[in-house]
Amino acid sequence: MIAKIQTKKNIVTVNDWFSGRKLSILDDFTVGTVDQFLLLALKQKHLMLRHLGFANKVVVIDEVHAYDAYMSVYLYQAIKWMGAYGVPVVILSATLPIERRNRLIESYMVGSGYKFRRLSKPNNFENNEAYPLLTMNDGDKILQYDDFDILKGTDYEIKRLSKEDSTDITNLIEDITKQGIVGVIVNTVKKSQEFAKLCSNVFGKEHVFLLHSLFIATDRYKKEKELLDLIGKNGKRPKFMIVIGTQVIEQSLDIDFDVLITDLAPIDLILQRMGRQHRHKRDNRPENLKTPKVYVLNSKDYDFDKASTYVYDPYLLFRTEFYLPEKINLPNDISHLVQLVYSDKKLELEYNLEDVYTNYSVKFKNDLTNKETKAKTFRLKSPEVNKKSIEKNIIEWIKYSDTEAEASEIKAYAQVRDSEDSIEVIALKKCENGYEFFDEKGILDPSDNKIAMKIAQHTIRLPKSVYFENGIDNVIKFLEGYYRENLNCWDNQTWLKNNLGIIFDENNEFRIFDKILYYDTKYGLVVKKEDENERV
Repeated sequence: MIAKIQTKKNIVTVNDWFSGRKLSILDDFTVGTVDQFLLLALKQKHLMLRHLGFANKVVVIDEVHAYDAYMSVYLYQAIKWMGAYGVPVVILSATLPIERRNRLIESYMVGSGYKFRRLSKPNNFENNEAYPLLTMNDGDKILQYDDFDILKGTDYEIKRLSKEDSTDITNLIEDITKQGIVGVIVNTVKKSQEFAKLCSNVFGKEHVFLLHSLFIATDRYKKEKELLDLIGKNGKRPKFMIVIGTQVIEQSLDIDFDVLITDLAPIDLILQRMGRQHRHKRDNRPENLKTPKVYVLNSKDYDFDKASTYVYDPYLLFRTEFYLPEKINLPNDISHLVQLVYSDKKLELEYNLEDVYTNYSVKFKNDLTNKETKAKTFRLKSPEVNKKSIEKNIIEWIKYSDTEAEASEIKAYAQVRDSEDSIEVIALKKCENGYEFFDEKGILDPSDNKIAMKIAQHTIRLPKSVYFENGIDNVIKFLEGYYRENLNCWDNQTWLKNNLGIIFDENNEFRIFDKILYYDTKYGLVVKKEDENERV
């Protein structure tokens, strides 16, 4: 569509409806975050564009175990629509609970128009713990294949550490080894930054590598590539290095630790983290690290690290600690351990722990129900696949085109995730007469298309601590106001239009209400209040 905009001169321009984010999914091949797929199930203006984009594709979704109850409401519904369109969907996970696996296949079959309960199912379908396992449908048939070669696997020794023994990371590392590659995976960015500073002071900055989600995207990409070059399959491994990170390390990166230290986390995530240890066959590991050992922090006495309970439900941490064995064989023990933790099997506990566990259990189930109810508020209804309902399906989209969920593209992305998630901005640094990249000096001209494309790559996620007290809507309004006052020239650039941005000052700081954001290329983004002196 070509639109004429009346100004002093008639200018012919392409309507921004054809140049925004909504069209990205219309490409023949698209790689993106799962949010793009979840938005299929969100009541939102121009929803038909997203459905059109997915309708002729093969959809591949990786790491599906990582999606929480809130996101899963949109996931299951989006899969129903794929079933209605007959779009092939491939779902991958190394640690998938049975209930979720069965729910995924059920969603697709229901979307395809089948009565799931009436369908014949393979023997042991409800509790098949085989690993590997392939579950699929062929028309109205549900099939499972588990006839794969059984691997000998690798035995990992599990070392539990109390809360008291988990605080001094430097002493722990010194006791374990003075050589090799030490992997430390913790549950929060703040803790990873604190550990990195402590280890840098004791072992030297040159021996400490930090990676988490609060780096500018281009910096994170460079750090991931550097890490792969160092400890990837064909990496030039240093004699001694401490790699500290968060959940970004536990998935996708093909890296290899000699020893692993990890926060207690739900069992499927611990298993994912273990997959980064002794990943490749090597004959030159340090003698004391030839047997893979995993040190699990805060995994005694059910005395959980407080910050971890904000990230993971204490109910799952409790069940993980209960079932955590002294030895784990990968990959052969994966499915059995995951099913134990995520089942409703009763735990035999000491009297003083029964009430604690019961309270965790009740809260977990209530939170699960509340999250699902909350997510359903803006969820698209299920497809009705009989011919008479085609008009009704389309009317359903139009009927909800003015809901709050589509107030802005930014809010839409936030809507398909729980409130724990955040806002993405372009992050640049102030310089004389303009702004520049943190990692590259020189004034940037956003009117240049190539430079604008490069600017658009320098994004960073703002954590919950930025808007926890002030509210996400107020922070978005603040940033929209900042955009109008300081970055309105981006309106003329397709790559940058409608993207929020912040320009850090010469001291690498940016203020949002009472929060001061500080960016450091070694430690990433640090958020502090005005009255706090120390950044990390």
